[in-house]
Amino acid sequence: MSDAVLTNDLALKLLHELSSNDGFRQRYEEKPAAALIELGIPHEVVVNLNAACLASMKLAKKDVFKGALEDFSKKGSEACLQMITPNLRLKQRPS
Repeated sequence: MSDAVLTNDLALKLLHELSSNDGFRQRYEEKPAAALIELGIPHEVVVNLNAACLASMKLAKKDVFKGALEDFSKKGSEACLQMITPNLRLKQRPS
C-alpha cells in the first residue's frame, strides 16, 4: 500500500462519472481498479492506492456524489481566489 492520490482533475472526473454515469457506477462497484484505469488514471497510481479503495462496494446514490462534486469544485475555486500572490520588491542600485 502506498499513499498514492488522484490529481484534482482526475478526482473531479471520477466524481462526475459517479454522479451521472450508471454504466460506470456499475463497473466501479464491481471492479474499482478497472473502472479507474478506464477513466484514464495511470495504472501505477491505481495499484498504489489504499487497498480499501479498490474493494468491491455498494456506492452511495448519485446525488451524494453530485453534492461532493459541487463542493469540491467550489472549494477549489475558492482556494484559488483566496490565494495571495507574493510581490517581489527589488531595490535599485545607483548607477
